[in-house]
Amino acid sequence: MADSGRTFLVTGGTGGLGGAIASAFSDEPGATVIVTGATQGEVDAGRADPRLSKARVELLDVRDDAAVHALIGSLERLDVLVNAAGVSSSPADFTPEGFARTIDINLNGTARACFAAKDLLQASKGNIINFASVQSFRGTGTGPAYAASKGGVMLLTSSLAIGWGPDIRVNAIAPGFMDTPMTQNLINDAVRSKKILDHTPAGRWGVPDDLVPGAKFLASTESSFVTGHTLPIDGGYLTT
Repeated sequence: MADSGRTFLVTGGTGGLGGAIASAFSDEPGATVIVTGATQGEVDAGRADPRLSKARVELLDVRDDAAVHALIGSLERLDVLVNAAGVSSSPADFTPEGFARTIDINLNGTARACFAAKDLLQASKGNIINFASVQSFRGTGTGPAYAASKGGVMLLTSSLAIGWGPDIRVNAIAPGFMDTPMTQNLINDAVRSKKILDHTPAGRWGVPDDLVPGAKFLASTESSFVTGHTLPIDGGYLTT
């Protein structure tokens, strides 16, 4: 029997990678989809995006524990939580303040949403899809905070799968280098872009829709015996 009538929450779902996944879930029969953006500008963009016309768009800073609990506590049910809210690497990764901010958003923010959603997901026998990264597996000289946060997400994923099974399945996807507004500086840098493509057997940058089949699989009953795993969707980057 196909999944239907489920409720999805996608943090960071107003655009980019999370937006592609939220849009795909919106097409599921009877689905209720809630997406969040960290700023009013992100919320406005999400509400104007035709792909998200069926979704409810809310303002949420995942660093705010009370706000996370309030939003999730307002839901009558929850079947799938997707933690896509996050920030990319930057020179600030090399400062104590920047390092702490990235950890608080990417890792602590993911944990906050998971903890707040536990009871609802337990009631629905639902599942969580976290956002890791290829940098969960490898360090990076340009983003130590980003790599540390995403490595933490991968271990958080496996730990929650152990701690919350069999009631809640917890998995992650690990995107490779994706063509989004957050990566335009890399794409526009001919030297760095060539280096990335030389290590990507698929021979191209990924696009947000490349994540959709994997996310749909992990959110479905077809993956009922899959938990605690991080699925790379990277064009083969990690093989080189």
